[in-house]
Amino acid sequence: MRTIDAWIKHLERTRSSFTKNSYINNIKTFSTVISKSLDTEEDLKYISSRDVYNFVDHSSLSPQTMLAILSALKHYLKFSYRRNILNEDIYNDMLKAIDEVREDLNMKKQKYPPKALLESEIEKILKAVKNTKYYKIYNLFLNSGIRLIEFERLKPENFFLDKSNILWIRLDANMTKRNKPRITPIISFNKEKTIEIGLQIYEWTKDFDENFKVKRGVLQVYTDRLSKRLNISFSIHSFRHTYITNLVNYGFSAEIVKEFVGHSDIKTTIDTYYKFSQKRAQDLVNKLFGNN
Repeated sequence: MRTIDAWIKHLERTRSSFTKNSYINNIKTFSTVISKSLDTEEDLKYISSRDVYNFVDHSSLSPQTMLAILSALKHYLKFSYRRNILNEDIYNDMLKAIDEVREDLNMKKQKYPPKALLESEIEKILKAVKNTKYYKIYNLFLNSGIRLIEFERLKPENFFLDKSNILWIRLDANMTKRNKPRITPIISFNKEKTIEIGLQIYEWTKDFDENFKVKRGVLQVYTDRLSKRLNISFSIHSFRHTYITNLVNYGFSAEIVKEFVGHSDIKTTIDTYYKFSQKRAQDLVNKLFGNN
């Protein structure tokens, strides 16, 4: 039996008729866009993360439609992997790519720019997790802007202090989006706080597993529940938005911000974060000419 036929039979037993037909049509659309068939076990051996990126880059479909197609693809890949049809390396490679492009697509479908957390909200969040592992984890996300998938691959050796006591994170190619290495600095609300939190995080990395190791699902569920309990709308990705917004407000150029946070296209950086702000413009003029 062809892989696709076995999957459809599985859908008939586990999903509604509407969902089954949607999934099938979505897989057909994905196959058409990337010009590859997913009909047989042999076909599955020749797909890769590049096909996911090509699908998103070359499709004229809306972000909502592409997200639906990626959900169907993820279900099909999971079905194939669990039945030893799909190689584990290919499966993990594809899942990583799907998670990464989903992140971008979710941003693109937002009507308004991503919301950065207010200082008062950050203070409330950190106070709620004080003396727990999540206090350290949240501080790392907040002051580095790294993605969740990058956090999962971090090791102590990825952190280094420069001569100014600024802490940096060196992300290897296999840790980042589209396999492009980068370094990103730990940056907080001012110079003194930047050095203080950088040294603190560096100290925490010396017992990395104890301070930072947590399963992705556990972290997301905990954060979601905390968001509801505190009545603050935030997720792990909110810390990244806050970090990027801070870089913009500090006056970093779009080119530098793009490299620090790993955007694939500077247009993403500019269109999403560089909205004109009269206050930011005045602050930059005052900073430049010393009229504080």
